[in-house]
Amino acid sequence: MCFRIRQLTWMLLALCGVTARGACEDKAVTLTDHRMGDVISLVANVQDGMDITLTVEASLQNMTSSRPLPCTFDLSGQHTVEILKLWPGNPNAAWRYSYRYFWRYGGRHGRLDPAVVYELPYAPQEWHRLAQGNFGRFSHGPGSQNEHAFDFSMPVGTDVRATRAGTVTGVRADSTSGGADPVFKECANYVIIRHSDGTYAEYLHLSTGGVLVRVGERVKTGQVIARSGNTGYSSGPHLHFCVFRALDGKTRETLPVRFRLKDGAVDSLTEGQTY
Repeated sequence: MCFRIRQLTWMLLALCGVTARGACEDKAVTLTDHRMGDVISLVANVQDGMDITLTVEASLQNMTSSRPLPCTFDLSGQHTVEILKLWPGNPNAAWRYSYRYFWRYGGRHGRLDPAVVYELPYAPQEWHRLAQGNFGRFSHGPGSQNEHAFDFSMPVGTDVRATRAGTVTGVRADSTSGGADPVFKECANYVIIRHSDGTYAEYLHLSTGGVLVRVGERVKTGQVIARSGNTGYSSGPHLHFCVFRALDGKTRETLPVRFRLKDGAVDSLTEGQTY
């Protein structure tokens, strides 16, 4: 009886996990294959012309690729683009292919301008505690791809302001899910902004319907771009902020930045302090 109860519990948890992942799946880019005769074209479809880095892996039997595999592509502001072709090496023999693709927001060619100072991502008259800073143990540790990231505790619905001017290259506002479980990692609402040096800023865990900008829009430093929330992999209402560049479709590098503090000083931020 106990075994059956445990088995049922795990089945329900698994079902909930699958449901959360399915509901939260972010389809900013999809890759489809199209056949014309013996030639296969792989075509990327990018939602709203976002900036995406895409990596493609493939297993080929008696087939040739127009590009060496695996290969990585920068899809910046494009909607539909053919990325490679496949065709049989010997059309009279059996041939077969399969492929996988991985993607990340942003591009690979940014170089952080060390002279740039970032503003805090909220109104100057507000004070918020830095719940987790660089290399924070909860989710910013080595290998997390969030090593140089900042989590500001703030109530749901707080105005989120651009820390630096740039162009909006990614948004999501339709997720209603979140919680302190990695199953919710794909559930966060966000705004992604590209800076003039090619780096990107990520504003994460925004409220449902809380994005106030659109892809392609130019924003100014200090402009209200969103409302904070608690969507995605989150243990409580907060704003996650970082500056990054993609390395390929699987990995990214977060970059250390300095902020202008309320007393005019320029510094990094310390976990547990209020700014």
